[in-house]
Amino acid sequence: MNKPNLPQQPPDDKPDFLVGDVVVFIDAFKPDHLMTVHKVQGDGVLLNGNRNFALNHLIRTVSVAELKTGKRFGGVV
Repeated sequence: MNKPNLPQQPPDDKPDFLVGDVVVFIDAFKPDHLMTVHKVQGDGVLLNGNRNFALNHLIRTVSVAELKTGKRFGGVV
């Protein structure tokens, strides 16, 4: 008897961000400057040498254009 071929789901333990990632807030009403991930902590990260904390769902990695200009373009991307 043939067994069904079920897809393997990779474990979801990979963090959203890594130390050194450059990120910005998603919300256009938050500051638009670039921030660097200092430490990953559960569902959030410490930013800019441990001075700020943000939940993962409130930030995103920057685009190449944003990295070149040093600030976020607009709000949600």
